[in-house]
Amino acid sequence: MLRQFSDVDPIGLNAEQLSELVPSNVGEMLRECHDASLEYLGAGQCAPKIIKFTSLDKVSYFNVLKFKVLIDGEPYIYTTSFDVTDLHHEAKFFEKKAYTDPLTKLHNLAYLSSVHWQYGYCVVIDLDNFKQVNDTSGHSEGDIVLMRFARCLKQAFAAQDILVRYGGDEFVVLTHHQDEVILHFALEKLSALFEKNFVNYPMLCHSVGYSPFRTSLRGTLKKADLAMYKAKHNKRSTFEQS
Repeated sequence: MLRQFSDVDPIGLNAEQLSELVPSNVGEMLRECHDASLEYLGAGQCAPKIIKFTSLDKVSYFNVLKFKVLIDGEPYIYTTSFDVTDLHHEAKFFEKKAYTDPLTKLHNLAYLSSVHWQYGYCVVIDLDNFKQVNDTSGHSEGDIVLMRFARCLKQAFAAQDILVRYGGDEFVVLTHHQDEVILHFALEKLSALFEKNFVNYPMLCHSVGYSPFRTSLRGTLKKADLAMYKAKHNKRSTFEQS
């Protein structure tokens, strides 16, 4: 593989020395292989590692394996690798599918349960009177409402924020910041989008509650959920903080 990208003779050079003489993308892969060797020596056992390699026209993934052999009483590490690019893309596809709500294309509850989020605001949003849409116009119309509301969420919040269909007509947003001014701007934008997109559904409105991160996602979600139900109950404001 090295011959495809460089004319450097690797004989007598270690990975660190060789990485300085070859193109940067090859050097980066060699350094990752060297790191894997150090991890192998530290652990004392074979530890497979997936290494990403970026060439001029594509990105590939290799499963790198390390084996220690003794030659004349001296330990050497033997490295072999397998191209697992197709398997990597397939695994990513199924991972995304498992963590995506099929209707709204937002993240689903399984993703929310797996995400490591420890900073920002947790926002819980509920579509009030959504059941009336299903009862009067049918579930296909209800699906249209949910998909349209998901688009409103995408337009109102930042691309870095995590958008989740929590279940039914309830949604969760995990922001990437703790700036309450930015949050209120996003919620006000959501309200404006809601009025514009659901003018033909006079029975529909939405309740919002939010809370800054508090020790755990589960605890923060509970606080935001309680704030949402408080907003739903009193309706004195569009959104409520815990």
